[in-house]
Amino acid sequence: FVVQYEVKYQDTMECGGSYLKLVAETEEEFSTDTFNDKTLYSIMFGPDKCGLESRIHFIVNYKNPVTGSVEEKHAKASSNFKEIFGDNKSHLITLVVDYDGSFEIFVDQNSVNKGSLLTDMSPAINPSSEIDDPSDSRPADWDDKEKIPDPMATKPEDWDEDAPKFIEDEDATKQMTGWKMSLSTYLTQRQ
Repeated sequence: FVVQYEVKYQDTMECGGSYLKLVAETEEEFSTDTFNDKTLYSIMFGPDKCGLESRIHFIVNYKNPVTGSVEEKHAKASSNFKEIFGDNKSHLITLVVDYDGSFEIFVDQNSVNKGSLLTDMSPAINPSSEIDDPSDSRPADWDDKEKIPDPMATKPEDWDEDAPKFIEDEDATKQMTGWKMSLSTYLTQRQ
């Protein structure tokens, strides 16, 4: 899916936008007479500037399959495009949405933003697996120690502090005959 158009600001713009709205399918027939800023859209895309803040909007209206509510999902801010508002030149604005859910935004064929529809929108279409609970708190008697000594723990009666940590197994045998204990021995024999 590709949306691409050319934009040229003849005068230096201080506040305004030149974005496209791809209108969502509704039960009512679309009419340009009733089209306004409140008209439901599927995607809004394009440059916008007001004062010192400028951005390229990429907003997806996403219908939650569980609740049925529609929520705006915004792409992170784009970079390296601010000159388009004051240089009096034509600029090609492009949005590419791929079948795998990835998207990329270009200005004059230079990438200014890219990501995933599922994870790089705010708020994310796929929420994180863990959601912070702001009302969650630790109990008053919470203990932060990594190890807590057990006052009931005792060593066995036959405990020997001087015993070695490891004991040689005198009954153990090597399973493979002719096993080479080091690579250097093996290499010396092969030459």
